[in-house]
Amino acid sequence: MLNLDQVATFIIVVEQGSFSAAARYLKKSQGGISTAIANLEIDLGISLFDRTVKYPILTEHGERFYQQAKVLIRQAERITGYAQSKSRKEEDRLTVALSPLLPFSTIETALEKLSVAFPFVQVHIKKLPERELHQSLLNGETDLGLQMASQIPEHLEFVSVQQLEWVCVCSPDSDFADMEFVDNDVLLAQRQIICSSIFDNNALRDMGCISFEYWQADSLEGVARLIEQGIGWGMLPKSVFEEKKALGTLIQFRPEFSKVNLYSVTDVIWKAKHELGPALAFLLKILKDSTH
Repeated sequence: MLNLDQVATFIIVVEQGSFSAAARYLKKSQGGISTAIANLEIDLGISLFDRTVKYPILTEHGERFYQQAKVLIRQAERITGYAQSKSRKEEDRLTVALSPLLPFSTIETALEKLSVAFPFVQVHIKKLPERELHQSLLNGETDLGLQMASQIPEHLEFVSVQQLEWVCVCSPDSDFADMEFVDNDVLLAQRQIICSSIFDNNALRDMGCISFEYWQADSLEGVARLIEQGIGWGMLPKSVFEEKKALGTLIQFRPEFSKVNLYSVTDVIWKAKHELGPALAFLLKILKDSTH
C-alpha cells in the first residue's frame, strides 16, 4: 500500500527541483528524503528519477506518476477535510429557496462565501412561490428561504435583510423609449409583463399590476425576455435591468405615477425553534450582515 507521506515528499522533490531543496523546504535531512523516495520506488516497482545526472530528472514513469500523485494527494486532503467537517457536525446538504420575484444577485455573494467556508456542504437552490416556499420550510424540505416582505406564517422566523429597487423598463423600440415621462393613461392602456408570483404577495400586488392588460411569466428572467421582445413594458429589480442595459436590450423610463424610487424589502425566513447547523448559521449571518 502506498505511503501518502512518501507520495507527498515525492511531489515536493519534483516541485523544488532537487532532494536537497526538498529537504530544506521540509526541514528534514537529505538522507531522509532520499530514503523516502527509494522506499516509494520499491513499493511501486519503478524508477521515478534518473540519478545519473547532477540533479535528479523524472523518468517517463516518474512523469506519469507525478500527475497521478497530485490527484491522489488532493483527494486525500479532501477526504481528511470531509472527516473533519463531520466531526464539527457540519451539514451534508443545504436547500435554499428564493421567491421568483427575487434576482439571484440577492444571494450570490453569500453563497460564494459559504462555498469557501464550507467546501463539503452541498447546496440546492430552487425557486418557489411564497405559499410553496413557506410550506417547504415548515415541512423541513427547505432550510432557508428568501422572499419579498409579506405576511409570515406562524412557526417561521424572519429577518429583513435588503432593500430592492424596482424600475420601469421597456424595449429600446418601444414608444416609451423617447418619453421623459409616460402618462398614466398611456401606461394603463399598454400591455404589462408581470411575474405571476406577484399575486401571492399582498404588499406588491397593487403596486406590481397596473395595466388593464397583462401577460404573466413564472420568473424575472421570463419577464425580462418578453419585455426585450417588445411585447410589453414591466418592472424589474434594478440589478436585473442593469445587466440588460449593458447589453442594450432594455431601457428605463419614468412613469407619471412614480415621483420617487420604488423599493421593496427582502426577508430571510427559516423554521422557528429549528437548531441551525454551522453552515446554515453562517449563511444566515452573512445575509444579515448584508443589510443595507
